[in-house]
Amino acid sequence: MNNQLLTFLETLENSKSISQAAQKLYLSQPYLSRVIKKYEQQYNVILVKRDTKPIKLTPAAHLLIKYLRKNLQLQQQLKAKMKQYEKDYFPTLQMGITPPLGEKFNLAVLPQLFAKFPNLQTKTFELSTADAEKAFLDGQLDLFVGNPILLPNVKNKNLYTSAQVLVLDRHSRLYEPGKHEIKLTAQDLNKINHEKFIVTDGERGYQAIINNYFSNIGLEFYPSIHVRDSTTALKLAALGLGNMTTSIEAVNEQKPLNINYVRLPRNEINVNFSISTIKSPPKLTNEIKYTIEILKNNFVDKII
Repeated sequence: MNNQLLTFLETLENSKSISQAAQKLYLSQPYLSRVIKKYEQQYNVILVKRDTKPIKLTPAAHLLIKYLRKNLQLQQQLKAKMKQYEKDYFPTLQMGITPPLGEKFNLAVLPQLFAKFPNLQTKTFELSTADAEKAFLDGQLDLFVGNPILLPNVKNKNLYTSAQVLVLDRHSRLYEPGKHEIKLTAQDLNKINHEKFIVTDGERGYQAIINNYFSNIGLEFYPSIHVRDSTTALKLAALGLGNMTTSIEAVNEQKPLNINYVRLPRNEINVNFSISTIKSPPKLTNEIKYTIEILKNNFVDKII
């Protein structure tokens, strides 16, 4: 009845008369009047000034509305928290990983996670940083492994610092057929000025780091293709559609043909794999903590 009383009072607050409020509530005017009178007698106060046009709620009514709203909020919070104790409730941990590490992530993490939490359900997504940010904002992600997520309600823990490489497609002026890794100086790289590049729009933070390094060494490039993630960019580079940058681990994983790669200086380019989680997770706190522990112990040897 308290929730119904809140609805009645809020409607009266925005009506000119009890009759108008009753019409909005699809009730009869006598019934609404009886309900208000009942609570006036219960609390020994006047809730509605009936002798004014339009009617007005009294300070007592406004105080009652405040407490009824608070009570409704507490009911909703309690209902959400009690859900985890339902007999048929199986919580779902939603995890994201930067491409193309999804398969290795699942094989390394899930067996240990289910051994400790057998009733847990999980969803794993391969996501770009931009898509992970949106998923966090939409409440569709509990944990992400990849570039740091720069949102106010998300915290990041450094997991691994990755070496970056410049990938040259077979049309580049510096391409050397029959080789995979080649060594070039920053001065050498100026020879590929204005060549076509494939850039990853879904990894804005990463692309900004790369762009800043290239700018510092005087390298200018033409972003001819925009893609969502570096996995796709590397495949396109192997097809001869442009140069790009990625991690050495991605090159070793995909083993693309018809490309060269040049290691970029780690002291000038710091690209970190981070574990990103909500600062105050509303659920699955223990499951998230254990997943982080698994990642710290297995990321280098079994995932990257």
